[in-house]
Amino acid sequence: MKTRAPHRRSRVRTAAVAALGVALTMASLTACQDDDKDDANASPSQSSSTDSGDSGDSDGAAEEGEDGTEDAAGDDTEGDGNVSVDPGAADDEESGGEPEATQPEAGEEPREVSSEEAAEFPPCAEGGVELKVTPVERPINHMLLTVTNTGDETCAAYHAPLLRLGEDAQAPAPRNEDSKPQSVIVLDPGQVAYAGLLTSDASGDSGEGHTIDSLGVTLTDRDDQPTGGQIDVPLPGGEIHVDDAAQVTYWQSSLDNALY
Repeated sequence: MKTRAPHRRSRVRTAAVAALGVALTMASLTACQDDDKDDANASPSQSSSTDSGDSGDSDGAAEEGEDGTEDAAGDDTEGDGNVSVDPGAADDEESGGEPEATQPEAGEEPREVSSEEAAEFPPCAEGGVELKVTPVERPINHMLLTVTNTGDETCAAYHAPLLRLGEDAQAPAPRNEDSKPQSVIVLDPGQVAYAGLLTSDASGDSGEGHTIDSLGVTLTDRDDQPTGGQIDVPLPGGEIHVDDAAQVTYWQSSLDNALY
């Protein structure tokens, strides 16, 4: 028994050594595999880092481009703004003069003043006005006469216009005295006054009437005297029908008052 014990110990040691060698080999293989995995994982990271650097450069370029675009847009905004500029304003500023006063907008009602206040202004007269006559649907058998101040200064539209209905008319058309205002219409440049013209009686009680192909208008001054020559006003369609009921209103500040 004593002679066999050493052999058993030798076999046990040999087995232990062999097992230790296998364990070391496995550990080495595992370490290699871990290294390979680390290398594999490191590659995307490095690639991502590289791409990130490139992206940063691109972003910087984009930011620079955006800054340039904003600057350009700013220049364009200053040059092509929607605010309209009066060409004469710059000249006025450079010369040190004052800009010209703007005229009232079309359609703005004129002022109604006392006869004393109106005396401060010249009467509206031929050469500084534009006259026009247009048909209206309501009231029937009516037309609208307008006078526009086309001059550079305020004028007063006194009383009612003197109308010559046709070349053969012996006297001005009668005035509608019920339309006489208590004040005088004052027109700033560009403003309009209105007068209503009744052409004929709708009932037919004023006779058959006749057709005219011309209309002469004369404006008056404060004393109801002509301020100038007769102004020929074109008729719609070249002619209109009138009878003995024809009459004209005094100048009014609004269209509604003229077509009562």
